[in-house]
Amino acid sequence: METISRLKNAFSHQYGENSKKITIVSAPCVLNLLGGDYTEHEDGFSLLATGQHRVYIAAQVRTDRQAMVYSLNYDEKFSSPLGSLKFEKMDGWANYPKGILYFYERMGRKLEGIQLAVLNEIPEQMCLKEMAALNMAVAFTCNVLGTRPLDDATLVKLSQRVETQFLQIHGDYYSPFASRFGKQNHLVIFDPRSFKPDYVPFDHDQVKLVVIDSGVRNKSNVEQEFNKRLEVFQQLLNEVRKHVPKILTLRDLTPDLYETARKRIDILMRKRLDYIVFENHRVQKSKEFLIKGDYLGFGALLNESQDALAEKLKITCPEIDILSQICRKSGCLGARMAGMGWGGTMICLVKTAQIQPFIDQVQRDYKNQVNISPQCYIYDAGDGIQKEE
Repeated sequence: METISRLKNAFSHQYGENSKKITIVSAPCVLNLLGGDYTEHEDGFSLLATGQHRVYIAAQVRTDRQAMVYSLNYDEKFSSPLGSLKFEKMDGWANYPKGILYFYERMGRKLEGIQLAVLNEIPEQMCLKEMAALNMAVAFTCNVLGTRPLDDATLVKLSQRVETQFLQIHGDYYSPFASRFGKQNHLVIFDPRSFKPDYVPFDHDQVKLVVIDSGVRNKSNVEQEFNKRLEVFQQLLNEVRKHVPKILTLRDLTPDLYETARKRIDILMRKRLDYIVFENHRVQKSKEFLIKGDYLGFGALLNESQDALAEKLKITCPEIDILSQICRKSGCLGARMAGMGWGGTMICLVKTAQIQPFIDQVQRDYKNQVNISPQCYIYDAGDGIQKEE
């Protein structure tokens, strides 16, 4: 494979030739089809896929307690004693592998030293979770090279911990979970209460996933807006408990139970609650459609979810709204925005036989209306993290 050959050559150039075996690990990009950041906060479900673009890591152990990481993408190299790792803003991308190594050490899994080369083939800034893939690839590599491997759920939690505690940014569980548990020809449902994969079939002969870049990047205060909605969720939980006691989170509010409380809640806040309640229901309903091979029904759920993101959560933007309508008119079965909102990408469910006409029309119409030529990527649901031979 050309990618692995390139990675090995770069590794040898950076660290020299030696007799030690080079370990190669790869982790895939993640496509968030339903659920995601907002439902996860309330212990809710997410429906996920992993694509063919991956992060690749070449690794060897060292014996001097040093950590060294080289990026082919940036042609940058970082090194530090394992016992002295800390966040440094100037280190940029390197803070992700640094964070994994930092917490891996502090969980009692000592490494004698490690040297890594990283090659990222995942398109950046397209909500495909390239940093979650990087985190999981490094963590999985530590398990391969170490003597006391961590279990899969702990690896997923480790990735989220790096973002929230080491980098002090928003981190999620569903992205590293999907990167770890992705399965060819299947989508996977994430339940944050179990951390166990629930697989549903996905027939590539009939349909594929097309990711379309809107060309609009998330606005700078996206985390501030995100946190505002989380604050509303907490207010809603307190209010709902007055009418439906004994629920732990809003995830426990089923559509049937919701009718008890809905009419007594302020209309604006009710919209936010609508999203959480019915998005969780859409994830569960999607399993029924996918098992039956009902892709028309599944596509309708994606459209319903997109409408809810725009109308209930208010987290879209004009370009995303335009792209959503163009995708529907161009023949896809369903389309939904990925990520936290205010830009990013659309993930479209398209019949396999109609892929190229669909892409051609979307690119033409979006260029005419927004003056942006969108990049498009076609994905089959693939496997999660793996050790390459």
